[in-house]
Amino acid sequence: MNTVWLSPSATSFSCLCEPCLEAARTSGALFSDALAHASVRGQIATEIAFIVVRCNAGHEILLRRTLMPEQLPRRDERQLQLA
Repeated sequence: MNTVWLSPSATSFSCLCEPCLEAARTSGALFSDALAHASVRGQIATEIAFIVVRCNAGHEILLRRTLMPEQLPRRDERQLQLA
């Protein structure tokens, strides 16, 4: 399941569904079409600590509030690496 980290004061969110992006990549879809299809947006009340939302394809995305995201348990080669 995707996890999106939100700041404590966030009242809205915008993220991309990773399974949708991967499906678009493997099907050869245009990047702009993949972004449009994988985009997930909404509103969230500040008192909600975590909630599961779904993209248009039904994939679950966990939204969690935190001051700082936890360390990833392992490095994933598919993640963007900035040098």
